[in-house]
Amino acid sequence: MLAFDHLVVYGESIENDIEKASKQNEVVVVKGGHHEPWGTYNYLAFMNNNSYIEWLGIEDKEKAHASDNPLIQHTAYAHQQKMEEPIQFALRTNQMDKLIHHFNKQEIPYQGPFPGSRVKPDGSTLKWRMLFPKYQMNDEILPFLIEWEGEGNQPPNEESVNEMDFSTIQVGVSDIQKASKQFEQTYRLGQPKIIHNQNEHYIAEWPLDNGRLQLVKGEGLKANFGDLVMSR
Repeated sequence: MLAFDHLVVYGESIENDIEKASKQNEVVVVKGGHHEPWGTYNYLAFMNNNSYIEWLGIEDKEKAHASDNPLIQHTAYAHQQKMEEPIQFALRTNQMDKLIHHFNKQEIPYQGPFPGSRVKPDGSTLKWRMLFPKYQMNDEILPFLIEWEGEGNQPPNEESVNEMDFSTIQVGVSDIQKASKQFEQTYRLGQPKIIHNQNEHYIAEWPLDNGRLQLVKGEGLKANFGDLVMSR
């Protein structure tokens, strides 16, 4: 089963965003590191159930805008549009090669897998792979898939883990029925549970290894980490 890995939040000055989150929600945030080939850097807030929030910033605009990595392209787009908010999220897998085979068999357009790495503050190197179903970043959100090498992106110590769990990620879509079929086929999720709400709309929901994925009528992203809600 897929798991929620992390929420990506873009900001012009992520240090200011982190300071605000730390004061308002008492969130512990640690420095992640630098992605030299992409011209980006990050800070991370680790949660209880093997999930985290990533604040992703640009330190080399030329590198970021020239990158062929879809997440960095999306980050560069967010920079152009001044979108200081959650922009993407990752689903974790340990079977990326099987998903690539699935994409090829079902003729699902995708990009990758892209290798990724960064040097952590302790000097060790973290490595991973990313797989991106193709999507129009100005019109829709399709989460990307991530597979970590070794034990993955772990907090540096117990004091860095926030006492809150990821619970739900909501994706706003214009047509829930159409989007549900796309998510079913792309991520091999099976049929969703249908939840009716008070606004005469319904929610399509799938279980994840550490929470729930929901499609709702509307736009943007909304992620729940206990009492902390990150949305746009």
